[in-house]
Amino acid sequence: MSHQSRSRSASPAYQISRVLILFVYGFAMACIVILAIAFFLQLFNANQTAPFVDWVYRAAKRIMQPFRGIFPSVEGEQGSVFDVSMLFAMFMYGLLAFGMHGLIAWIDRKIAAARNESIWQSSATLATGQNVVTIPAAAPPAPSTVPAATPTPPGPPPAPGDAPDDRR
Repeated sequence: MSHQSRSRSASPAYQISRVLILFVYGFAMACIVILAIAFFLQLFNANQTAPFVDWVYRAAKRIMQPFRGIFPSVEGEQGSVFDVSMLFAMFMYGLLAFGMHGLIAWIDRKIAAARNESIWQSSATLATGQNVVTIPAAAPPAPSTVPAATPTPPGPPPAPGDAPDDRR
């Protein structure tokens, strides 16, 4: 079965969860990429007056807001900065993405289990006309299709004078 045919028959809850997971991973990856670029620009002491560097620093400043000041930055001799808080923020955004993925997958499994339970209950109700599941009694064994063994006919009668062999 191809991926396209599976996605067409998937439930709306499953499709919504897939979109949410893609959004979470997209957001986390964008944050991690911006933070990684800013980390290396600071590490190599990039010119802050360049428009790209200024844009990256402004974007990183917003993303870093919850993590600013957790760890002290280490400044180098020629203005380079090793920002441990930025590395920690990259790690935490990745961890957040994995955690959200797990949470959304767990909620999706719960929704699917509830939906399957309701489908099973409704099919049991329709089959019996009541909300009780009955288990049929054991059926008698089916007749065997193998013919019964017939006794072998006795061989020819022993000739008179033949005695059983008593030599041992």
